[in-house]
Amino acid sequence: MHLCPKFPAFVDYLPPNGLISDELSNYLSALINYARLQGKRPVFCEINSRGRAGALLGKFGGFHIAQYRNPLSQFGSFIRAVIDAGFWGFLAFPATELGTSGDHPLYRLIPEHWRAPPLPWHAASRAQHWASDAQYFAAVGSSRPEDLENVFRWHMFSWFLTNLAALCYADYALDIDKVHDDANYRASVVTNFIRRLNVALDFNDVRKFDRYYDFESFDATKVCNQVASTITNISKDGQLSEAIRMLGRQTPKMPVASAVHLLIEKMSDSLTCMATNAERLRISSRQWKTIAKANRKIWFDPRIRRLAQRLYPVAAPVVWAGRRAGAWYRSRSRGTRSGKAISSA
Repeated sequence: MHLCPKFPAFVDYLPPNGLISDELSNYLSALINYARLQGKRPVFCEINSRGRAGALLGKFGGFHIAQYRNPLSQFGSFIRAVIDAGFWGFLAFPATELGTSGDHPLYRLIPEHWRAPPLPWHAASRAQHWASDAQYFAAVGSSRPEDLENVFRWHMFSWFLTNLAALCYADYALDIDKVHDDANYRASVVTNFIRRLNVALDFNDVRKFDRYYDFESFDATKVCNQVASTITNISKDGQLSEAIRMLGRQTPKMPVASAVHLLIEKMSDSLTCMATNAERLRISSRQWKTIAKANRKIWFDPRIRRLAQRLYPVAAPVVWAGRRAGAWYRSRSRGTRSGKAISSA
C-alpha cells in the first residue's frame, strides 16, 4: 500500500457523517497493527486531525487527548517562521483548512464576509492541488497590511472551531501552557494519566516560547471579540451543537457549551498575556510590507503560478528525482567522511 494516502491533511478534514475514508482507515489500521506486532503501544500525535477526533474515536477507540495552547503566542510563532526563515506554511495552514472544508456545516457558521477563499482541493490532478496550495500561500503572503487582519481572523476561527471539535470528542483536555506554568496542574495531569492509562508522563522537558507581535494594521482584541461573539451567538441557537454532532457517530464527551466557555476563557487569558508581555514586538504597516516583500515567492505571481501548473506534470518528476539523488549523494558523503564502507547497491 502507499505509505500515506494522497493529500490526507485536508481531505475530509471535517469527516462527513463522522466517518473517515476507507483509504485513511486502512492506512492507520496498518500502522496500528505493525506497532502491536513489535510489542509497542501505538501513539499518534497529529495536529492535522483535530477535526477528525470524533471520527477517529468512533473507528479506533483508544484514549484521545486534545492539546490546546495560547492562540496569540501561536500566531506569533507563525509570524516568526516568516521573519526568520521565509516560511509561510504555518501562517497558511488556517486559511487552507477553512477554505478547503468551507462547505462543512461547522465552517459555514462563519459569517460569509470572514470566510477563507474556497479553492479546488479534492482534485485528481497533482498540478491543480499544488496550484491551490500555492494560492493559499499567496493569500497569506500579501504585502498589504490590511490583508493581515484577515489572516489573523482565519487563524482565530481555525483555532477556536477545530479545538472545539477536538475537545468535544476527547477523553482529556490538556492546556499545554498550564502544564508549563502551573506545578499543581502538571502534577494533577500526571496523576490522572497514571490512574487512567497506567502511564507516568514526564513533563520536565516542556518548554514554552512566548512570541507576541502587535500589528499597527489591526486590533487583535477587536478581532478576538468578533470571533468570541460569533461563536457565542451560534452556540445559543443550537447550530453549533448540531454541526459538532456531525463530526462523530457517538455523543460528544464534553458539552459544546462547556468547551466554548473553556476556549473563550483561554482566548481572554491569551490577550492578557500579550498585553502584559514586555517583550512583545510592535510591527508597523511599513515593516510588514518590507517583511512580506522580502520573503515573497516567485509563484505568488498568478501568471507564474498558472505557467508552473501547466509545467508541473513534466517538471515535478524531474524535481523529485533530483531530490532523491541529492539525498543519496549526501548520505554517501556522510558515510565516506565517517570512514564507513558503502555498498554500491
